[in-house]
Parts: sequence; structure tokens; C-alpha cells
Amino acid sequence: MANFNIFEKLQSFIRKDKAKSIGIALGGGVVWGTAHIGVLEAMEDEGIKIDAIAGTSAGSIIAALYAFGINIKDIKSSAEKLHMSDIFKLRLPRMGLASTEGIGKLVKNFIGDAKIEDAKIPLVIPAVNLITGKPYPFTRGPVADAVMASSAIPGIFVPVRIDNQLFVDGSLLADVPCQILRMNGVDFIIGVDLVDQKTFKKEPTNIFDVIMKSIRIMLNETRMERLKFADVIISPDVDDIGQFDFDKIPLLIRRGKEAVSKHIEFIKKSAVKK
Repeated sequence: MANFNIFEKLQSFIRKDKAKSIGIALGGGVVWGTAHIGVLEAMEDEGIKIDAIAGTSAGSIIAALYAFGINIKDIKSSAEKLHMSDIFKLRLPRMGLASTEGIGKLVKNFIGDAKIEDAKIPLVIPAVNLITGKPYPFTRGPVADAVMASSAIPGIFVPVRIDNQLFVDGSLLADVPCQILRMNGVDFIIGVDLVDQKTFKKEPTNIFDVIMKSIRIMLNETRMERLKFADVIISPDVDDIGQFDFDKIPLLIRRGKEAVSKHIEFIKKSAVKK
């Protein structure tokens, strides 16, 4: 599973006007991830061109589709029709309650068996190698496989086997994957962080809540350390929405779009080389 430096590919995307290369890192959060659609739609509306993109877990789905040039309105339309049954394919518990096959199918419905290295925009999909315990940024190979691996929340989804290695949710070590973009030479990085600080102390009511809350508690301890690699952090308001509230997807998309308005002037002013 050899990786390659996305900076080499990024060079061909640098604009002739000498503006800084802009990268966006999309965090995980199950259904909250649909807020990324609104963020990207707002960026397009403002004429902000994304030169590189990284996405973890739910963010990897949106990142993959966007990197392959899928129209944001088509992504939005498809997301608004999503149901929990489209994503969660229940199975007999062994290493997880469900498979990520539904997620893989969703990606393939848009881009087939495409490979990451063929994306129109340089794309990175972080996962965690469950054998080595190390982060693994997918920059080559089948997109659907990498997205399934990055989305495999431990305890909920079965780990994904690729090249005789087992992979789980990239959020464990890179919930908002800004660092991988910085390491690959991207000039200006936008991090989209999905976190519910106001409801952090709510009591869980089911197994999904227990698992997701446990992961969030762990990530919260080192959250700011990871976000320091971003030049600007966009945080859509998800405080009143559960991570499995599929009926709230249209609202999440609107929230994502609204969140951009708070930072758009800074982005426009800062993402220009002096």
C-alpha cells in the first residue's frame, strides 16, 4: 500500500494568479458530516477554489465525491434522501454491529471503481491501521475501499480489510485531517470541525451514543493540538442534532453554509500570497 506525496500533484493545481493553494480538511461525525456539503457549497458561491482536500470518516465521503468533480447540488440532493438503512447494514456481531458496505455502495454510485490518484483535486483519506496502531493516509487505491476504512467506527462498524491489514475510523487519530495537508505543502488550510460542546454532558441513551460519546471524550483531550494546523476553523452548529438524526440532514447542510459566512472575509483576505 504505497503512498505518494500529494504535493507533487498539487503543483498542477496552483492557480496562475499566484494565489495560495487552499486545502480543506473535513472532520467526522456520522450524519453531522452532511454539514460539509453546505460548507463546500458556500465556498463555491464565494468563488473559493479548493486545491486539495482531506476527509475523515463521514468527511471522507463528501471529500471523495467533491474531489472527483461531482456537482455539489447532486451531492446535496442525494444526501437529503439518505436514510439510516442506506448506511447501516446490520450483521451478526463479531467485530462490529454493521458493515460499511452501504457506504461503499454510496460512493460507487457516484464514481464507480475510481482510484484516489485519479481525482480531479488531490485527495487524502485518513484511516487507522488496527494492526500497527498507526495512522494511514490513503492517497492511492480504490476510493470506495478507503472511504469504507476511514468510516469504520470501532464497535459500530466491522474493520475493513485491505491488503491483509485491518483499518478503522480515521477520526481516532485525525478527526479533522489538517496536518496531512500541511505536511504536503498546502499553503492555506480550512478545517471543518464538527463538535457538540453544549450537549457534551448529555447522558447516552443507546449503544451508538455510548460508543460515539466515548470516542468524543477521547478526542476532546487532544482536539486543539490537532486543529493548530488549520489557518481557520469552521464549526457548523450541531449542538441540537444527534449524530444519527438522518431527518435533520437538510438542516445540517444549511448550518454548514451559514457557518462559512462568519469566516469568508478572512479566507478571502488571507488566501492570497503577499
